[in-house]
Amino acid sequence: MVQLIVVSHGSFSKALLESAQLIVGEQKDIQTFGFDLGESIDELRDKLGQAIETAQKKGEVLVLTDMLSGSPFNAAASLMQRFSFEHLAGINFPVFLEILTSREDSTARDLVATAVSRGKDTIVDVNQYIEEVV
Repeated sequence: MVQLIVVSHGSFSKALLESAQLIVGEQKDIQTFGFDLGESIDELRDKLGQAIETAQKKGEVLVLTDMLSGSPFNAAASLMQRFSFEHLAGINFPVFLEILTSREDSTARDLVATAVSRGKDTIVDVNQYIEEVV
């Protein structure tokens, strides 16, 4: 099973996991980290490094960050020189659910490919959608 580490600004990563568990049930082998006001990027990087090192003992690691070029992204990306893991930026709820339901039988690389493909369908102009459906 692919080990997941979810990193975000504030409590988004924790809320994402808690919300997903309402739908798919309790999940194991997932760590969440929030970058909080007053925390340094060095502190976050240290926590992530320890988490990645621990997770790699159990299998492949996929790090999910909330947005490209934000502090959580930068902390995770800086660790890619030290550790080997997949990193996906821009995680959202539908994509996260897809990853959770596929990670037992997929590689981390396959999860990233699926997420990128699926992500294109997760943001919808509802006005246009209603016009097309009606």
